[in-house]
Amino acid sequence: MEEPYEIMISGIRSSIKDAIAKSGFSVSDEDISNSIVISKMFGDISSSICFKISNSLSRKAEEIAVIVSGNMQPSGSINRITIEGGFLNFHIKREQFSSEVISYVREKLAKQQEQEHGSAIAMVEYPSVNPNKPWHIGHLRNALIGDVIANLLGAAGMHVIRTDYIDNLGLQVAESVWWQMKSSSDSPEGAKYDRWLGEEYVKANKFTEEHDAAAEINNVLGLMERDGTYESKLAREMAEACIKAQYDTAFAYGIYHDLMVWESDIVRNKILDKGLEILEQKGFAKKAEEGDFKGCIVIDLSSISTIPKEYKGIKESTKVLVRSNGVPTYLAKDIAFHMWKFGIIPDPFHYKAFMEKQPNGKPVYTTSPDGTEMNFGPAKIGVNIIDARQSYPQALVRLAFRVMGRDDISESIRHLAYGEVEIESGSISGRKGTWMGYSADELLDEAKKKALQSMTGRFSFGPEEQESVSRSVGVAAIKFEFLKPSVEKKIVFSWERALNFEGNSGPYLQYMYARASRILEEAGNFEYNGDEAKLLGSEYEFALVKALSIVDAVIRKAAKEYRPSAMVEYAIELADLFAKFYEQCPVLHAEPKLRSARLALLDSFKIVMEKVLDILGIDALTRM
Repeated sequence: MEEPYEIMISGIRSSIKDAIAKSGFSVSDEDISNSIVISKMFGDISSSICFKISNSLSRKAEEIAVIVSGNMQPSGSINRITIEGGFLNFHIKREQFSSEVISYVREKLAKQQEQEHGSAIAMVEYPSVNPNKPWHIGHLRNALIGDVIANLLGAAGMHVIRTDYIDNLGLQVAESVWWQMKSSSDSPEGAKYDRWLGEEYVKANKFTEEHDAAAEINNVLGLMERDGTYESKLAREMAEACIKAQYDTAFAYGIYHDLMVWESDIVRNKILDKGLEILEQKGFAKKAEEGDFKGCIVIDLSSISTIPKEYKGIKESTKVLVRSNGVPTYLAKDIAFHMWKFGIIPDPFHYKAFMEKQPNGKPVYTTSPDGTEMNFGPAKIGVNIIDARQSYPQALVRLAFRVMGRDDISESIRHLAYGEVEIESGSISGRKGTWMGYSADELLDEAKKKALQSMTGRFSFGPEEQESVSRSVGVAAIKFEFLKPSVEKKIVFSWERALNFEGNSGPYLQYMYARASRILEEAGNFEYNGDEAKLLGSEYEFALVKALSIVDAVIRKAAKEYRPSAMVEYAIELADLFAKFYEQCPVLHAEPKLRSARLALLDSFKIVMEKVLDILGIDALTRM
């Protein structure tokens, strides 16, 4: 069964295109598509295409609209076309369209058990937190964005691999390993390991402020790169314990992964060596023989004749890939990692289950020296959720593929640069410990308390159900607040906003879903054959029908634009329209046929809202 909305819009596009051609005007198909929107003022669907034509011809848009509309005839779901100030307005046959939309939602969307995925792989990388601290609210934003992007791409038909890159050879881990060797402290019984390790990392940095330990830490860093050393084993053990604790946090927020790729396995399997060899062959990398970077393998942007214009004239023309002591930089490993992602370097990894079963019932696999061969690629799209401060290194990764003559891969790497999260007193630092009090765990604890307070006296839940519902409501409040702004916008964290349970909030969406569920439960079984849709004549009813009709179009657009906030906006619009419908249109006490029509509409809302909440990672509660 095809989407009624897409059929209607396709017909409108064709009608506009034919009418413009008959009128002797010229405009692109893309301009026509971009001009069509759902109208809230005149008609049901509007097109601003006549303004595009008028700008190029220096004629009035309304004059153009009169000519174009004169060459159009209503067809399909459209019963008439009007003009208002240069806009072409299309009026829908409401009875027909309402019946088609309700049937489509209840017969197709409701029966979609598991999303059918194509063969194209989208590898979404998030949150890739250094394995020596707990998630703070900045890491949480990364993870929430990554989770929704993965959900969107999956809903749009791609096979998604949710990937976590584990940087267990970085300087931060080296400092933690060095401090562990120096202090010989152990995690206290009952303490959450990532929290304890993060606190130890803060202690290490306070110590280094007063004592010069750079040489010792760099020595540890070098030894971590070597297979079989005590330092490399300790780094892996420490990181694995930290990740297990971090994943407890992830699971509490309903966030899961498919694959963990370890930086140490990238080095061990010579992916970095193979990647550097390719880069040197392509002239992207070379060993510096003199100057400040003598002995380093570097990128010299000034010497690349084929460099795209956007990279020319930048201040930092030399970027180090491998330091003179042989230690590679994160950039070098990242470029090599992407060569593996897209199949330029054949997969040398072995894999095993890091966890046999996450709370979602699925395993998470990890690269491992003692694993077996598995298939995790190659990717067609690579999406990296990394904060905006890393935009330049991410651009260099894409540039590497351009220099290799692989523009297709360069264009398939999407860096979703999200704005950092700050607290009102400044930025969050793992090194300084300003994350304390702002960890993802602490945020969820506070959200659960607030949710519990808001439910006390209003709802009758048993202790176990109370715990479950307060967690779901708290998570919904947090996710909504973090996903509502555009990805690129910086967030200044506020407890008051994050724990908002009123109006535009996650709990509000859950409440509207629960309200629809309660009405349907009270109504019991009802008969609906489609003819009753002709009784849905009010503006409140048809406004909800129109909103329901665009669910698949909204998902496709949000996935294409990598825009989680679009799903939040759509969810709020749905909830608000449902609230107005519920207030103005009695359901259970309407006459029988109208009652059936309104119950079918209400059921359609419940189906669509559940799909949207699922993409946002918010629990659809049937009772609140």
